Amino acid sequence: MTKDQINSANMLQTTLLILTLPGNAAIYSALPAFVRGVTALEGSINVLGTLAQAQGSPLTGIALDKERLQRSLITRLLIVSGAAGAYSYEAGNHTLAAKFDFKEGALKNLRDSLLDEIAQGVHDQAAAIVAAHAVKAADYNLTPAMLTDLQSAITAYGSTLGTPRAAIANRTAITAAIAAELDRATDSLKNVLDRLIVQFAADHPAFTTAYAAARKVISTGTTSKPAATVPPIS
Repeated sequence: MTKDQINSANMLQTTLLILTLPGNAAIYSALPAFVRGVTALEGSINVLGTLAQAQGSPLTGIALDKERLQRSLITRLLIVSGAAGAYSYEAGNHTLAAKFDFKEGALKNLRDSLLDEIAQGVHDQAAAIVAAHAVKAADYNLTPAMLTDLQSAITAYGSTLGTPRAAIANRTAITAAIAAELDRATDSLKNVLDRLIVQFAADHPAFTTAYAAARKVISTGTTSKPAATVPPIS
């Protein structure tokens, strides 16, 4: 990872730390969109940690969790397959639509290498749809950005497997996936959590002040340790 990428990743880590401190979750637990944003941030950080480790530049402070990595992959796979399946069905291609029919429970029970292969297959078939019918696919929120999100999760998950698919997750692919995942996480922060955090300013000023401090990207040279100074939360 580059110095700027490490600094951005450290910011994400520090922000998640604030969001998950004891007592803070209760503040936003009644706001589902905010909860989803925190969950998405946690998933992105785990993906980034796995990618960085595979690249040979591990980030400190990230507890790699294969189960959480699997959840991130399955969540993104279901989003893409749902959009691609709906598009295919309404386009009259029921055979193709059936190829995008997946259930979360069944995916969780797949062996690691098969989940990896299925996810890549969904990505590639959905990418063909986007390439041929970008405008119509966008009506279903089936976009290049969504495909990139899925590919980042696939690359991260694949890098943990001792299979031929893992070899495909080479340094070039991992470097691209890191950049894409950082963009995804940062965009999600700006467009979800940053917009919603203001709702807690009046009743929980310490929480919002700490969040604002954590959101600052601080240059830390070549170190990979989070360096943001975060005020205490009572």
